[in-house]
Amino acid sequence: MMSKLSKREYLIEVKKKYWKADKKDKTQLLNDFCCFTKYHRKYALDLLNKPLLKKWKRYKPRKKIYDQPVTDALKVLWQAADEVCGERLHPFIPDLLEKLIVFNRLNINDEVQKKLLKISLGSVKKILSKELKRSLIRIGGTTRPGSLLKHEIAIRYGRWEETEPGWFETDTVAHCGETVQCQFVYSLDLVDIATGWSEQGATTGKGEKATVTRMDQIRKRLPFRMKGLDPDNGSEFINWQMKRYCEKNKVTLTRSRPYHKNDNAHVEQKNWTAIRQLVGYSRLETDKQLNILNDLYANEWRLYLNFFQPTMKLKEKIKNTETGKTKKKYGLIAIFRCFLTPNCSINTQ
Repeated sequence: MMSKLSKREYLIEVKKKYWKADKKDKTQLLNDFCCFTKYHRKYALDLLNKPLLKKWKRYKPRKKIYDQPVTDALKVLWQAADEVCGERLHPFIPDLLEKLIVFNRLNINDEVQKKLLKISLGSVKKILSKELKRSLIRIGGTTRPGSLLKHEIAIRYGRWEETEPGWFETDTVAHCGETVQCQFVYSLDLVDIATGWSEQGATTGKGEKATVTRMDQIRKRLPFRMKGLDPDNGSEFINWQMKRYCEKNKVTLTRSRPYHKNDNAHVEQKNWTAIRQLVGYSRLETDKQLNILNDLYANEWRLYLNFFQPTMKLKEKIKNTETGKTKKKYGLIAIFRCFLTPNCSINTQ
């Protein structure tokens, strides 16, 4: 890697030859200059064709505002918030900072505290982007299409227009480890479109009866009535038992388009934040593991996700017709606030 001073010295020597060379030699000199300096070809041409500057500009490095103590303190806040994204973390930095200091979980001086209180969203995202972790284990999809009933269950796609709670997207997540052989545990994931309320449950395998039984347990513990269910085309959802169950409980059953994962984008995102971040990619196959997971889903985990984790919701989307770029604005909602809103229809029975 050449230093700036070396690049300037090399430029002076090449420029003398470049101005005197013919077209063929100029091309070769330009190629060599780009190769050694790693400059873009257009920028290199500009440097070689312009006259030499009498005085080189000296660029002073920008003073670093958020130094290592600020970065370390921000990581503590991020871990305390269960490593949520920067957009969800940034509005709650003052509250988190106050609580962690009161309970002696964070010891920082006044200068670091002031910097954390005025840090921008862009700076938060830049710092946290270096800390994001992803599992190295990847498994293929385990969804097997249900061939029956497809003509009787309507396809739903496009933007959700429902503003009242009770309309759910649902999916299953496989805890099979690195192989899908034999029987293993699946997690059933549901997310409400209007409020972001999410529920999870675990089953052994993807049998029709087991899925319907777990779905009924989740429906009964919801704080509002389930009005609609929108799964993918998996055989655990597209079957007669699920169809009769939805008709009996007056739940509208629809399905997404085959091979269009974005039709269920809300629940696909929750598969990561609500299940994979908690359970990971390990293989679960015993009854003991199933019972522990169901107990966690039904008690501590659902309360933690729905009452202590902020949820991002798209407020508006503006498209610039000249540039073709789309600007999205998000808002943060807390689930429990929805229950305090007078216009929100909630059935707790």
